[in-house]
Amino acid sequence: MVDEAKSDDFERTRDQVFSSFVQQFSIMNNSRNIFPKKCRTCGKEYESLYQYLCDTEAKAQSMEDAGEIMGKSSTMIYRNCSCGNTLVVTVTDQILPTISDFWRALRQMAEIQGKPLKEVVALFVEEWERQIHKQYNCLEGRRRF
Repeated sequence: MVDEAKSDDFERTRDQVFSSFVQQFSIMNNSRNIFPKKCRTCGKEYESLYQYLCDTEAKAQSMEDAGEIMGKSSTMIYRNCSCGNTLVVTVTDQILPTISDFWRALRQMAEIQGKPLKEVVALFVEEWERQIHKQYNCLEGRRRF
């Protein structure tokens, strides 16, 4: 019974954290520092974050903390264009000031649950996509913006 209560508390906490960061990530939707994003292979242009999320497919590892690689707080988001080309969006703390808090929260969740960070990140990406698809009516992963 105690384990069930702990699990329920964790689920509520995870949902709250995910919801908070989904909202925070929404400030990037029309960021001119990121979008428009153009596919170098087919020329398709993604005008906003939401269009990018609705009109592309997530890769197996679609989001990673690139802070160590870049030498500053940053995140790489990888998705495939309909032509198959991988498109990368780089999010820094200049674009999203809470990006280091995001990674700290996900690492803490992974540690508490004893799961790999990749698994917690994948759950976040699934929730993020679900909310964007629901809010913007991305039918079958596609929507005209």
